[in-house]
Amino acid sequence: MKYSVLYAVLLFLAAFCYLQSCTSDKGEVPKPVKTVSYQTDVKPIIQTYCYGQGGQNCHVTPSNQGAPGDFSTYAAIKEKVDNNTFQSRVFNLKDMPPTYSNGPTALTAEDLETLKAWVNDGAQDN
Repeated sequence: MKYSVLYAVLLFLAAFCYLQSCTSDKGEVPKPVKTVSYQTDVKPIIQTYCYGQGGQNCHVTPSNQGAPGDFSTYAAIKEKVDNNTFQSRVFNLKDMPPTYSNGPTALTAEDLETLKAWVNDGAQDN
C-alpha cells in the first residue's frame, strides 16, 4: 500500500512537470516559419547587393567588374547555389558584396537570414 501511494505521487509529479515544460513562462508565441519567395524576397536583395551601383556593373551583363554570372536571371543564381559558390562567398567567406562596392558593402542580418532560408529551402523559383 505504501509503495502504491508513493508510485501515484511520483506519477502525478512526473505528469505535472511534463505539462509545465510544454508551456512558456513568458507567454511567448512561437514565430511562424516564413516561406521565402524568390520573386518577392530574394530578387530585390540580389538587385540591391549584386547588380552594382554608381557605374559599377557587377553580376549583370555586361559586367565591368569581372563578376562571374549574370544574376539578373534566376538560372545563373541557381547554378551558383547548386555548386555552392553562392553559399561559400555569401555565408562562409562573407565577402559579398565586396568592400569596394559603390553600393552597400554588407548584407543586413535580415537579408542574410532571408537568403539562408531560401537556399536551405531548395532555392526555388517561386
